[in-house]
Amino acid sequence: TWHTMEGLAGHLAGLEEILQNWNTNPGVTGLQLKSISSEISSSLEEISPEDVPSTVKHLVGAPDISDQRSLLHLAKSVAKEKEAADFLRDVCEIFSCLMELHPQLFSHKLTELFSFCKTLFFVNPSAKARVESLNFLEIIFDCQTGTDMAAKYDVAMLANQFRKQLALTSKNSSTVLSQVRQVLGTMCKQFPVEMEIHHQDLLVSFVREIQAALKSASEKLDLTLLTGTIRGMSGIMMAYGIDQDDAEMLESVYEILRRVCRKPEVEDGSVTRRGAMRSALEVFADHNALFTKFLLTDFKYWFNLLKTWVRSNNKDDHKIGWKALNSFLDNMGAAIEELKDTKEVLPLSLKFFIGEFKDILLNKGSSHKNISLAIQGYGKFAGALKKNLQEKDYLYVCQDVLHRTEQLYLHSSQKERESWLLQLPSHLQSCSLLVGQVTSPSSSLFSTLERLVVLLVDQFPQIPAQYQGMAVSAVLLCLQTEKKHGEGSLMEQVVYQALIRSCSHPAVGPLEEVEFGVVTYKSYLPLWSGLLKAHPEGVKFGRADLSEEIYTEVVKNIFTIIEKLDLTTTSVDEALVTNNTGEDAMDVDLTLSQTLANESLSETPQDLTVTDSYGFQKKAKQAKDYTVLVNLVDVCSHVLPLNTAAYSVYSSKLWYSTSLWSAEFPEVSSFYKLADTLLGMENIEEAQEDKKQIIVRYLSEVVQKCPSFQDELQLSCFTLVLNIPPAIAEQLIEELGPVMELLFHLGSSMLHIAERALIATLGWLEVLGQEKMDALLRRVIPQLRVFLATDFESSSEEVTEVKKEKIKRGPLRIDKDKLKKMKIVEKQTGVKVCKLILNLLAQVSTTYKALIFPTEEEVGTAVTAWDMKKHLKVEIPLPDMMLSLHLDGLVPIV
Repeated sequence: TWHTMEGLAGHLAGLEEILQNWNTNPGVTGLQLKSISSEISSSLEEISPEDVPSTVKHLVGAPDISDQRSLLHLAKSVAKEKEAADFLRDVCEIFSCLMELHPQLFSHKLTELFSFCKTLFFVNPSAKARVESLNFLEIIFDCQTGTDMAAKYDVAMLANQFRKQLALTSKNSSTVLSQVRQVLGTMCKQFPVEMEIHHQDLLVSFVREIQAALKSASEKLDLTLLTGTIRGMSGIMMAYGIDQDDAEMLESVYEILRRVCRKPEVEDGSVTRRGAMRSALEVFADHNALFTKFLLTDFKYWFNLLKTWVRSNNKDDHKIGWKALNSFLDNMGAAIEELKDTKEVLPLSLKFFIGEFKDILLNKGSSHKNISLAIQGYGKFAGALKKNLQEKDYLYVCQDVLHRTEQLYLHSSQKERESWLLQLPSHLQSCSLLVGQVTSPSSSLFSTLERLVVLLVDQFPQIPAQYQGMAVSAVLLCLQTEKKHGEGSLMEQVVYQALIRSCSHPAVGPLEEVEFGVVTYKSYLPLWSGLLKAHPEGVKFGRADLSEEIYTEVVKNIFTIIEKLDLTTTSVDEALVTNNTGEDAMDVDLTLSQTLANESLSETPQDLTVTDSYGFQKKAKQAKDYTVLVNLVDVCSHVLPLNTAAYSVYSSKLWYSTSLWSAEFPEVSSFYKLADTLLGMENIEEAQEDKKQIIVRYLSEVVQKCPSFQDELQLSCFTLVLNIPPAIAEQLIEELGPVMELLFHLGSSMLHIAERALIATLGWLEVLGQEKMDALLRRVIPQLRVFLATDFESSSEEVTEVKKEKIKRGPLRIDKDKLKKMKIVEKQTGVKVCKLILNLLAQVSTTYKALIFPTEEEVGTAVTAWDMKKHLKVEIPLPDMMLSLHLDGLVPIV
């Protein structure tokens, strides 16, 4: 099978065997090669991520795998053969697919792959193989660039060779010529220094070729050649642009785009291929700023043409049309804003666009696409409108657009809102741009903006991952707009609402898997990462970096939310608890693992029970408040480390508050998890003395209380204890002894706990030394005896056999693969624990090493057992019988 390396090796062995018979019958052998390569190609989608590196090594070769058996070597051996064209094309497609997804895995073979492509193109007579080799060559060029790679590829000589191929029009098919021109454009883009001497000649040549093609009759137009030529021209323009003083070239390229970008009228399946048109639109989208002076005259033509592409039912047409229209409107907005100030008379171009947008919004029958276009259009023309309209007129336009946007999302049905969700970020950006141009925005404008931002935050988990970056940018733009005008309430409300929504979903563990579509706190993490990530590039465009201010608001709202939570509990009748444990009971960390995955906090929460340190059962008064706290702490574990500089300002207050919360609610494990997050961010050696004392006192209390806790609460404290840095552990050595002893006792049945405890002990030992850790080592080392006395490999096999019997006889179906993996992990963990123990013993003196052996008292106890036989027998004669009595249970025995 493909999933195993044996299966891939089998394919390669089959190819090698076939190639040995190549000279006997090349035609038949070529068909066999094609069959195997097709099997490999069709199996690419089934490769699991962990198999990809090994797969690439077998395909292209690696130091630990013989290159003679790799697919690359086998393909090289028939690179000149025409009969192997189908096989060679498949090989290039396989390599292209994998390299696009995992370019780093091919870095060690780029030169050989380049040589293979070059040989295939210049030697093999088959056009399909040559075309695919050029396509693969483009991907190789995209993988790594720079002067060193240009020297390895000898780009200058290669460019000359390709230019000679362009002259051989009779030898090369139009498909090959098209791909050659495209490769030359890619070479200009990736190696601009080396291609400097060629780019102007190539640009002139490509422009003339396109002009000549467009002058010919339409039925003879070679769209394949036209597509490659336009893409080659695009690569040259990406690297060098066009000289603004070269008016003739600018006009020529503009006329080409004007003619080629036209949209066919027919929408059915027989429509003319549109590759050339889409390529021209791509060029227009990327470079229309070069043609601003022409566009200010032809704005009506382009606007109507691009709208036609946007309205297309074809997905590819719509996508490139939207990109081109967005770029066109951005350019037009900036160009009109730079025109001479004429508030007396609006520029014709601005008047046209605003009239179009206004008609769309006023027309109740406007489609979603048109309404979205109008709202975004107003945002792109915000600067031009501000410059050319009176203040009251601009304010009216701004209010009208915000009101219309609010109607779309806040005053429409749920179904309509869902259909508009993907447009919400771009609409919000447009509203922000409009408000940002108002001299003195009213509170009503910011209120509308706030409602839209909160709606976007609320719907953030429903936005596909590829659009979430745009949503974050929209939120940041709104906050920057408010910052520009000196307001402050918007950021406070947005951060607060975002935190509340992040925490108002069923709680899940860090490794717990949930069904697709279920919203948890993890769904909001991309939002927080985007908001709190520093954005220095925004400063270049006059936008403030708000990451530290947002972080400050997050910390403030953490205090606010926790203070509002009702974490009190009431006693529960044990009989009721026993009856409800299966459905309602929850451990003290309140992970809601027993509740429905789609349960909302707006519903009536179930009764939740916890066990305190004395073993009494208690019920939370407000279950949903506990859920909020669990989620909030999980959010903090991801959010607080995002800005360590801003954290240092609030670290003392966070530690002080966490100490108070833990003292008030000692049975709530979430506060210990929060302390663990804070501890991981602290640099104890550089911490201020007063903060260090707060941390030491708090950890001392946790260490003392830890043995009396139970279950999940105790595990949370254990996690915190094991993360104590050596600087603090030195002051807690005496207190840590009983806790570590208990940890290793539990570790005998949960090996991952023992592993973590040993790692912590070794870390402390390395810094403190055995003298300072004397009390701890004397309690810990005797507990390690049970691990070294266990043969984890044989014990694992015995357990496997027992569990196999249960699987065979039991009524339930068990995932055997998962069970097997668990056994393997347990075995590996046991071996790691033993190695860590030996490492620990190697670092201590003989005095401590001897503690691993049992004492004389322990040996004596181990070999001593109760004598269960009865020795004290008394016979009492009675008139009719002899009564036998045993006095062993009545008298003391020494």
